[in-house]
Amino acid sequence: MVLTHPLLLFGLALVLMPLILHLLMRAKPKKLVFPALRLIQNRKRTNTRRMKLRHLVLLLLRMLVIALLALALARPAVPAADYSLHTGDWVRVAVVAFACAGAYFGFLAVWKRRRTPQHELTYRRSMLRGAVAAGGLAAFALLVAWPYQRRIAAAITQPTLTPDEFLPVAAVMLFDTSLSMEYRQQNKTRLEAAQDIAVKQIEHMPRASRVALCETAGDGQIRFSTDLGGVTKRIAAITTHVINRPLDDRLLAALEAQGADHEQTRTGEGAALAEAGREGILREVYLFTDLASSAWRKDGLPRLRETLEQMPGVNVYIIDVGVLAPTNVALTDLALSDQTLPAGSLLDLRVAVSSAGVEPGERVVELWIDNAAGQPVKLDQATVKIDPAAAATVTFSKQAPAGPVVQGEVRLLSSDPLAFDDVRHFSVLVQPPSEILIVSETRGDAVYLLNVLAPPEIVAQGESRHRCKLITPAQLKSTDLAPYAVVCLVDVADPQDAGWNALQKFASQGGGVAIFLGANVRHAKYLTPAASAVFPGKLKGQVAFDEGVFLDLQNLSHPVLKKFAEWGGGLSTVEINRAWSVEPELIAGAIASFTDRKRLPALVERTLGKGRVVAMTTSIDRRGEWNDLPLDWGFAPLTYEMMRYLARASQSQFNYTAGDDVIIPMTANQAVPAYLLRKPGLQQLREDIPAGTTNLIVKGADQLGNYRVTGVDADVKFERGFSVNPPADESRFDRLGKDDLDAHLGPERYSVARDIENLQRNVKTGRLGREAFPLVVLLLLAAFVGENFVANRFYDKEQTPGDEPKKA
Repeated sequence: MVLTHPLLLFGLALVLMPLILHLLMRAKPKKLVFPALRLIQNRKRTNTRRMKLRHLVLLLLRMLVIALLALALARPAVPAADYSLHTGDWVRVAVVAFACAGAYFGFLAVWKRRRTPQHELTYRRSMLRGAVAAGGLAAFALLVAWPYQRRIAAAITQPTLTPDEFLPVAAVMLFDTSLSMEYRQQNKTRLEAAQDIAVKQIEHMPRASRVALCETAGDGQIRFSTDLGGVTKRIAAITTHVINRPLDDRLLAALEAQGADHEQTRTGEGAALAEAGREGILREVYLFTDLASSAWRKDGLPRLRETLEQMPGVNVYIIDVGVLAPTNVALTDLALSDQTLPAGSLLDLRVAVSSAGVEPGERVVELWIDNAAGQPVKLDQATVKIDPAAAATVTFSKQAPAGPVVQGEVRLLSSDPLAFDDVRHFSVLVQPPSEILIVSETRGDAVYLLNVLAPPEIVAQGESRHRCKLITPAQLKSTDLAPYAVVCLVDVADPQDAGWNALQKFASQGGGVAIFLGANVRHAKYLTPAASAVFPGKLKGQVAFDEGVFLDLQNLSHPVLKKFAEWGGGLSTVEINRAWSVEPELIAGAIASFTDRKRLPALVERTLGKGRVVAMTTSIDRRGEWNDLPLDWGFAPLTYEMMRYLARASQSQFNYTAGDDVIIPMTANQAVPAYLLRKPGLQQLREDIPAGTTNLIVKGADQLGNYRVTGVDADVKFERGFSVNPPADESRFDRLGKDDLDAHLGPERYSVARDIENLQRNVKTGRLGREAFPLVVLLLLAAFVGENFVANRFYDKEQTPGDEPKKA
């Protein structure tokens, strides 16, 4: 316990005054002559006992009043802890109170029923009050005070500094620099509000204090500085960042910096103070945040709680600058139909619009695309109805401009307090139509595949996504496969060993091979060593199914079937009558199966070198009544997604969330020694590319917007683009509550303030302890009321039925 005015404790000597006055002014009994001597003598003994008891209680209460008054004026303070009574404490207090009241009134009721004489009843009642009071105090001490003392003992007895608010401070100020801190209220962002509070707090720090700055962006070393003016300038220069570390990690780094600084100060005078149990420095960590849950680890950091428990002398102050009732309309998600498009195709975009704290209404969403000069041009706009209860969706469908890189953004026309989530950027790679080589005995065998991949009417308009060439199996061995992205075998009876060898070489170099089995396939020709090196599994024979066998598209996470998860159906209602039985090898796997009893594979794949091979075990030409798959609407997207998967177009990603690794696939036959990265802010970075790189990992994507990657050498034509968008969680205003903070930091290991006044009050409590003045005054008031009550009862003459004064 710490006393603000310790000299006033000499006032405790005044507690002797009631004792002295009591002894000097003790009432003397008066001698009265009564005829009924026996009755008077009995009454005298009873009154004497009662007066002695009341004298003692009144004396103690008067001494307690003076003692509490002196203690209150001394302004005591106790270490910061949770001194409030918990629910269990209040329950035990209520039980003790009811038990005492029940015992007291119960005994009185029994004595009254037995018609106890008045003088005896008065005596017993006095004794009962003393017994109930003593028993209640004992029960309160055992059931309430003892558990309460055990709970707060750690806070009171822990070894800390000798409290002194004028001791120098070693403080780490940690700033949450996530994008949600850009929320603007009263013409200030949340980060600017935090900066103002931090500067004011530094101004109130004692002399010789040191401050270290820390941000959630990056893992820079935390260094203490005695130049508080310089620290203030650095605070003003802090800005929000796109990529941030979780607050748990950076808070742990701040505590570790305090620990390292403590070890450095254990020399000279610091060592002497440490031996005396005092370091002579107050250690504090200030965390400035809006308490958005997106800035913290979802499952917390156990090591952080352990460190906080091991460092009880470091006080943690959380400054909550968040908005309790935010309003915002945001673009939270942008989805593209494809990130790689053939020239002339449609660019389909779908963007989600969410809102919080706003009235239902309408907003305008615009589509902008960069022209050849890099200038944004507005292509379209749409009006969307805003409803806080559910997100709205806006779709755009426009013809993709000439590539190879198409970039743009979707803008929300809004004036809400958070601006960064009103724009979503996107990038698309536009390439010439994919070259597909189809090998079949006749054109009729592959007519359905040709009509899906290159419909004649679309080819005539020059908008086909694929350019298909049809050859016979005999031509396969002499055809150069290098210009093609995918080679398809459609019900080929015998590709011949030379054809299998050509396909193996083609796939090993990164090409894709699709094999569609059918009635023409000769079993033995698919079991040769050359065929086994390419075919994904072992071909066993044809199987005729009973009625009721269909395709089972349960593996919807596979890229070939992923679209069917969005569409909710397709192909699974087409009955399959016949198929080839295939046993996938260990190097192969089943993408889809049939619903027959044996669950035979329907689509199998294998990786071959840098390429892939996918085989479909049932026919696609509708001959021999194998199935009617080509007539189902799902056949077109299945074959299209299969071609994209084999050509690895489905793996190309050009749109990222901030913090993701940006990986750009490189063309195997194109050597790019170095690249130039142009950022959204027009900064440019040059990086070398090691020879043989197949996936380029781009560094420096630390801004929101569209990026361009180009080859440094003019002779090498290489151009790619990608976009970085903020995480959707940054636009959600889910705040951490007390239970969440307790889970992250531990109960009673932090305090929360929302302004400089509350912060300074919390800091004073942390440095000096919690002031006990209100509690002492409350006890003083209770003692004064008790003294007044007992005094009135003591001097009040008890009346009995025979004592009423007679009228003259």
